[in-house]
Amino acid sequence: MKKIPQDIIGNIALLKFPKRTFWIIKKLKAKKFLKLHPHVTTILEKTEGFSGELRTLKTKHLSGIKTSTATYKENECIFKFDINKTYFSPRLSNERKVIADEVAKLTKKKDTKILVMFAGIAPYPIVIAKKLKQAKKSAIIISNELNKEANISAKENIRLNKLQNQITLIPGDAKKLPTKLEQKFDIILMPRPNLKDTFLKTALKLSKKGTTIFYHGFGTKKEVLAEIKKNTKRKIGKIKIRKAGDIGAHKFRWQAQFKIK
Repeated sequence: MKKIPQDIIGNIALLKFPKRTFWIIKKLKAKKFLKLHPHVTTILEKTEGFSGELRTLKTKHLSGIKTSTATYKENECIFKFDINKTYFSPRLSNERKVIADEVAKLTKKKDTKILVMFAGIAPYPIVIAKKLKQAKKSAIIISNELNKEANISAKENIRLNKLQNQITLIPGDAKKLPTKLEQKFDIILMPRPNLKDTFLKTALKLSKKGTTIFYHGFGTKKEVLAEIKKNTKRKIGKIKIRKAGDIGAHKFRWQAQFKIK
């Protein structure tokens, strides 16, 4: 079987075919894929990539159980969500682990305040909360997301992972957070999608001296460093930057970490 571009998200496999592939060929390959992957129970075709402000997918059912609800496990956490209604990438599993490990190192005092912007179905808040719980560290974690469907799934995922006492959902537009929250944060995560707005000005309003920001940027390393410096009008420390996955041919996501001075 020729390799088909794929993402396996728990019980669902997302396949992508060349544009002119006949429907019957897709169906046959989907059935074969099910036989080769016993833990997969649903095959969907990715008909369009992530699009729109909420970065949602469009799919078609090809084989197996007719559903778009995935049950997925990573980093000792469980997630349940509709892949057509919310953004989620299993390819960022290791990135979430790396950042959770880094946040755990930074969490030294009691009740560290952590904000996760663009939190989606809450994978970053949950993986971080689980890591801190294992390390016997305490933190107050705020999860912010615009997508209403994602917030519904986030609430369920927080319950599934028994983290109701560690994570609080604040739904809505990230730009309105400074007026909603009467507090500054010790750590701010910005796993933002590839949007024109950097949202760094919003993050700065929620920062104080000593706040550490984790920022996701797109393009070249030089471009990401330039946009951080352009949109950060306060003194910051040295920027640590590394590749955090690709988003296309020769196009990369970068994770930048810096502290407000």
